[in-house]
Amino acid sequence: MNTWNKYFPFESPREAQSNVINKVLEEFKSGKRYAIVDCGTGVGKSAIGLTIARAINNSSEYPGQYDNGSYFLTTQKVLQEQYEKDFSSKSGLISLYSSSNYMCSVDKSTSCKEVQTALRAKSLPKKFDCCGYQCKYKLKKKDFIEKDLGITNFSYFLTEKNYSQKVPNKKVLVIDEAHNLENELTRFIEISVSTFFSEKILKKKVPPTLNTQGQVFKWIRDEYLPAVVNKCTHIKVQLEKFGITTQKLAEFQKITKHYDMLNSHQEKIKKFLSLYSSDNWVFDIEETDKKYKKFIFKPIDVSKYAKDNILQYADYVIFMSATIISHEGFSLTMGLPHDKTVSIKEPSPFPAKNRPIIFCPAGSMSFKNIDETLPVMTKMIESICDHHKSDKGIIHTHSVKIAKAIVNSVPSKYKKRFIVAYGDNRDEMLKKHITSNKPTILVSPSMAEGVDLKGDLSKFQVICKVPFPYLGDKVVKKKMNKWDWWYNTQTVRTIIQSVGRSIRSEDDVAVTYILDNDWNRLKSRIKNLLPDDFYDSYKEVNS
Repeated sequence: MNTWNKYFPFESPREAQSNVINKVLEEFKSGKRYAIVDCGTGVGKSAIGLTIARAINNSSEYPGQYDNGSYFLTTQKVLQEQYEKDFSSKSGLISLYSSSNYMCSVDKSTSCKEVQTALRAKSLPKKFDCCGYQCKYKLKKKDFIEKDLGITNFSYFLTEKNYSQKVPNKKVLVIDEAHNLENELTRFIEISVSTFFSEKILKKKVPPTLNTQGQVFKWIRDEYLPAVVNKCTHIKVQLEKFGITTQKLAEFQKITKHYDMLNSHQEKIKKFLSLYSSDNWVFDIEETDKKYKKFIFKPIDVSKYAKDNILQYADYVIFMSATIISHEGFSLTMGLPHDKTVSIKEPSPFPAKNRPIIFCPAGSMSFKNIDETLPVMTKMIESICDHHKSDKGIIHTHSVKIAKAIVNSVPSKYKKRFIVAYGDNRDEMLKKHITSNKPTILVSPSMAEGVDLKGDLSKFQVICKVPFPYLGDKVVKKKMNKWDWWYNTQTVRTIIQSVGRSIRSEDDVAVTYILDNDWNRLKSRIKNLLPDDFYDSYKEVNS
């Protein structure tokens, strides 16, 4: 019997789970420090990560410089909530969100974040005296730090570790949905500076001749940052002199929000200046209106910053995903040393017959052909909807333009079934689809990931366009020039993610239709990147 069995959160592990757990633990014993765990949908990677973390924390066979304990990171709130639901009662997993997600125990209309900011003031209403020992956020954070298992999201963790430094390092870090880590690190490090903000809020004039990367960097360092620091100092002095009363609390909160924003911006600018090198950053200018613009800096290769911003926070790091695609590429983008990294791949156990993938081209959806193809594609979508009259489904459009074109072109009988989801209404429309008793069809450019449409929630899905990354994005072009494989892996990942929205359990049955003829152009280049189980269920038909 395996020594780790007692840490498995369910009755017994499946064979694939046992294989992965054994392999990772053996490799960690032998000196490895990083594990790439690529498990197809249905393997149960969350239970794998939890078991490995608990086994390491309760054994002396895994040396390290940090105290026992583990952090789990997710990209989305819904995934964090799923961990809570599945594991909190079984393993004592503590889930932590940012302070804005907790309401004050004293003033129910005020978030803990607002009160924590207010506590910086010298005088506070008496009623807040209890916040030191009753604050919901503080109590949850204390548990998160002190207990063996804690889960939170990337954004909160990165901010806490890099700025407040109140969350200690631990022995194990488990990063779920690890294929998003590159983007998460990019978002955390990149900066945007608004000329409107500079001139209207900071009262710092922006030279009209400011337009090159070098010029803007120097201006941010020498003029813009000092102006932000001065503004922060000024507001802090205001806050400390503010004679706060219960009646003035709303006014005070407004000021503290402003201070928090400025202070966060200040820290981010300082971080950027410490990391910047002209050859690894893309510079862009975005016109916001006729008078104002934004200066944007984004890193190209985050491997240069991964160690200092995430990898150093634990002795053992486990990267989990169903769509790593290229393990070698992932190692390069994360700066993982080859001799310290183990890579494991476990295919989906779901039967191929339950998840057929049918390529039936309507035409090319490239920029120059899209207008010609869309009418043909719309007719094909109508036929697919007729074939699935009683079924719920999802149409992946890849862009808002395609979503609008399809919705505006179909007859009303199809329109009645469509639930269009993009932008701010995405989550609301998703909920509407899930709760509806009718055979609704989601139409969205942004449902490829983080959506669980199991059972009858989606019996079919349509991929309208091969999801190539946007070549107009300077970062995309620079990454392509640096790594010739990067563009293809991004495309494949989104396709695999789209296919996986409707197959969430062994009993789920759903068919996927790929309509973009550009799939033919891509297929020959990516054959080695697609998982074996993709072609197990794949076939081509004439439109």
